Amino acid sequence: MNAAVNVLDSILPSSIQLPDFLPYLLAILGLTLIWKFHDMLVKGGRIQARDFWERSGVRMFLHATPNDVLACMACRETDGMVFSPAVVTAKEFMPRERSCTNPNGCRCVMVGLYGGWPEAQQVLAQLNAHNGSMRLTDEEFRGLLEGSQHARAGATADRLSLHMLQAMRQEGKDLPAAIEHYRYIVDKAEEERDRAFVISAYLRLSDALERAGQSEEALASIERCLSEHGGKKNEGRGKPTDAQRAMLQKRKARLKLLSVK
Repeated sequence: MNAAVNVLDSILPSSIQLPDFLPYLLAILGLTLIWKFHDMLVKGGRIQARDFWERSGVRMFLHATPNDVLACMACRETDGMVFSPAVVTAKEFMPRERSCTNPNGCRCVMVGLYGGWPEAQQVLAQLNAHNGSMRLTDEEFRGLLEGSQHARAGATADRLSLHMLQAMRQEGKDLPAAIEHYRYIVDKAEEERDRAFVISAYLRLSDALERAGQSEEALASIERCLSEHGGKKNEGRGKPTDAQRAMLQKRKARLKLLSVK
């Protein structure tokens, strides 16, 4: 602050009296400009993804696939894998050793968690001990989700992430509950970290609706996704990847055929 005052004194006539609060305003302005510039770099892809996830409060990623009979063996083997942001954002990172063999495309999702409840804290401690990569047993995975429901204050930051994980776990046993979770996600996703898996939520929602005999609503959900997120002007983490866009278009075409039969 003193440096700012000295600079101003050197360029302005001595007869001009500066307000005492002016250096503070200049400092605030400088910090604001730095933050805006940083935000522009992040959105433009000029800063590594790891910086974004750290700013978003994500301390671990959980890799999940729908818990149903359609999951291929490669995806089943990586269901429940937990990774640190440092591992996920490494250049050569691959969530699984073998490729997905599902003919309709991979349905796996990588969900970021802050993990502010006791069960999640235990997973974080184990993750650090395993160099940022480990797999939860089915019992540990279930305990992680159940623990978040009993410690709502600690799980607030992960609200949509938990809805996503709960939906995928319930697809094989309680399809209506899974549908409601997916609906909640596509309606409530506003934070940038949540938009990272909103396209996957739309795809899972349309698939679940079709299996529940609600093909018209399944088609409407795909059309809504393409309308809100599929435009060329759409940027950021809510933008479909090329593979997701192809899956959306393929699903839309198939659902349209079903609607005219």
